[in-house]
Amino acid sequence: MNKSGMTVLVVDDVANNVAIAGQVVKRMGHRFIEARSGEEALEKFHSEAPDMILMDVMMPGIGGLEATRRIREAAGSRWLPILMVTALSREDEVLEGLRAGADDYLTKPLSLPVFQAKIQVFQRIAELQQALSRYSDELATYYRQAEEERRLGASLMEYMVNREGLSDSALRYRVTPAWHFSGDLVAAARTPGKCHHILLSDGMGHGLPAAMGSLPQFDTFYAMTELGYGIARIVEVMNSRMHTMMPPGRFSALTLVSVNPVAGTIEVWNGGNPAPCLLDAGGSIVRRWKSRHLPLGVLPPEEFSAEPEVYSYDGACQLFLWSDGLSEAENAEGVQFGDERAEAALRAAAREQRFDALLQALDAHRAGAAADDISVVAVEVPAPGTLTESLHAPRSGGESGSDRLCMSFHFEAMDLKNLDVVPTLTGMIERIDALKEHAGQVFIILSELVANALDHGLLRLDSTLKTSSEGFTAYATQRQKALQALEQGFIEIQLEVLRRDGRKMARITVRDSGPGFDWAACSQIPDNALYGRGIALVRRLSHEMRYVGTGNEVVVYYELSSGAGAAGHTAPHALMQ
Repeated sequence: MNKSGMTVLVVDDVANNVAIAGQVVKRMGHRFIEARSGEEALEKFHSEAPDMILMDVMMPGIGGLEATRRIREAAGSRWLPILMVTALSREDEVLEGLRAGADDYLTKPLSLPVFQAKIQVFQRIAELQQALSRYSDELATYYRQAEEERRLGASLMEYMVNREGLSDSALRYRVTPAWHFSGDLVAAARTPGKCHHILLSDGMGHGLPAAMGSLPQFDTFYAMTELGYGIARIVEVMNSRMHTMMPPGRFSALTLVSVNPVAGTIEVWNGGNPAPCLLDAGGSIVRRWKSRHLPLGVLPPEEFSAEPEVYSYDGACQLFLWSDGLSEAENAEGVQFGDERAEAALRAAAREQRFDALLQALDAHRAGAAADDISVVAVEVPAPGTLTESLHAPRSGGESGSDRLCMSFHFEAMDLKNLDVVPTLTGMIERIDALKEHAGQVFIILSELVANALDHGLLRLDSTLKTSSEGFTAYATQRQKALQALEQGFIEIQLEVLRRDGRKMARITVRDSGPGFDWAACSQIPDNALYGRGIALVRRLSHEMRYVGTGNEVVVYYELSSGAGAAGHTAPHALMQ
């Protein structure tokens, strides 16, 4: 139908009837075309595409009923009103016309006022049908665009989230979206020093907007973890990016975890998620980390606290995290699953079955589709020290690169307050040909030596405070305060590649401006102590380690030759010059 009106096809073998109907059609402002038989009506239908047909029933050749059937079949899904005109008024004749495909009927002699009224009615219906068709086309276009955006979003999400860290043998997880996309996102990666970082983010809302709101976190998480940054610095940068990049009112609940199997510690920063829980080998819950912070993006950087909680653990255990979609999942009666029911399912299951038992209990409880995104993560936490054996051997058996290299770095107090020293150097170390195959071991050695120089040489902290989980937390708080108050002092790092006794070695020297310490007494720390594990690991990794003078300088030789490792070394591990 064009803007000037409808095209009306009048089909009748009587010329006078056609003329009368044509006059009415033209007076109403519509285009009039005619056909004198059923055969001609079919031709005009195909050539003129009328918007309405007035069809006489009784005609020679192809009658009106048969012509209507053929036109209706050819029109398919297109809406085309057909009015049957008949001299018959019996009910069965009328029904036969309607069954043939007519929409309404008129009786002869034709009532012009009724005919005119029915044209008006069908014109309004035609206009509505056209509007509906336009809306349908627009909706189809929108749907195609939405599907394309969904596919693009899915591809981006898969790239961002599906990193190899999620295939870590120590990790199991399940994410159940409430819609096409999950606003819950999970990530995991290991630092060069073998700390296991796990992230669980619950974006505000559902679907793609919630998921996209969490994406800025992932680049930061993976990039900074790969460089060896701690979770406090990582979450600080994440919040700054969220607060800067996202519109006001967009935020993400976040749990960020660091498992350090070398030191035997677990650090947790929880902002708005349910409390992660730690189970020992017997199934007892030994620790929960309730949310102590606001979600990411709520506070500006100057008001944000990145301080995590630190817990010292003994023996292998399991850590479980979940989003509030699990806690709030309802059954048919509207009863929420709840954290207590989740913990009960974990405690009742054998160690190797806990993850599956939790999911089975959840699925049995909730009715139908998830009303919110649901994420569950299980992390195997190894006993302290169990990863050290894998650190002894280098990842490559051959020698490469120059036999002589020397680099020195000097960090003043202001640098130490604003920089994480070792991650700052990690990218450089990984690009040095002689060191890149040993970057993880060198990172651990540097991290422990620099941490000791800063904590004990400059900040004068007492490691014996770390005799319990509460002591670890108190130690971390004291360290943060002392670091903020640090006004003077320095740490110098020298990294050399050289030949010593016919072997290629990395010599790592760390010196601080502090007064030193009684290193001989510290070397007598019991093996079961909660502190001093880092330096003990450095001794095991090193070919040789020695303190110089008052203890404010330490020198480590790490062998880079084929087959290098701590195991089987005959050289002393700690000497005094």
